[in-house]
Amino acid sequence: MFIISPKRVALLLTGVIGVLLLASLAGSFSTHVLGHGNLFGIVRLFNVDKEGNIPTWYASISLLACSVLLAIIAQAQPKETTPNSKDWRALSAVFLFLSIDEAARLHELLILPLRTSLGTRGILYFAWVIPYGLLVAFLGLRFLKFLTQLPTKTRRSFFLAAFLYLSGALGMEMIAGQYTTFHGQDNFTYALLTTIEEALEMSGVLVFIYALLVYLRRYIQAIEINIRNTPLEPVIDTSPQEPHSI
Repeated sequence: MFIISPKRVALLLTGVIGVLLLASLAGSFSTHVLGHGNLFGIVRLFNVDKEGNIPTWYASISLLACSVLLAIIAQAQPKETTPNSKDWRALSAVFLFLSIDEAARLHELLILPLRTSLGTRGILYFAWVIPYGLLVAFLGLRFLKFLTQLPTKTRRSFFLAAFLYLSGALGMEMIAGQYTTFHGQDNFTYALLTTIEEALEMSGVLVFIYALLVYLRRYIQAIEINIRNTPLEPVIDTSPQEPHSI
């Protein structure tokens, strides 16, 4: 059995996030201050406010990693413990949706129709925050009991992760919308706002991944996945075993 160190994973992801954010800032500085907005396509490749590039890929994969870790916990969670496996599976489904949404930018498809029909501007310029804000409120109520059943340290980490992620995804998005209404997007200040937004989102996901890995290590003890000949489905053994560290 292999042990994944939560601290090493967190340090690795911190480094990756730092590189992505610095590269995006450098590209924005080159575009808006130096007047070089292409650089053979490198600027767009690392721009955190654009689609279909490396930061988008990273954000989607990290959210997918959360979904997978939650599914593993749901499968390995002893039936007599709380919260039960159904809550973990439900939360895994939420993060799977977030991963798909991040990759496909589904929320952005709502902006123009809602803005046109509701006449939104200012903090609601990016009108997708309205339905997604309501969705966040619903999910908060849905998982409130789940959160209260978590160990104290895990619950605090989950709350910190949610605060960071939502501060970026909704809070900074509304601030950027207010700024866009009066100053537009083709300037370095807007680039700074979107960089802060993505930094908060990525940091929130990083904290959540770390919390899930710590939970797995502390409460699940050991996980062994065996692929049987029949039926073709993974079986997770949670019995204590002698670990092999890497």
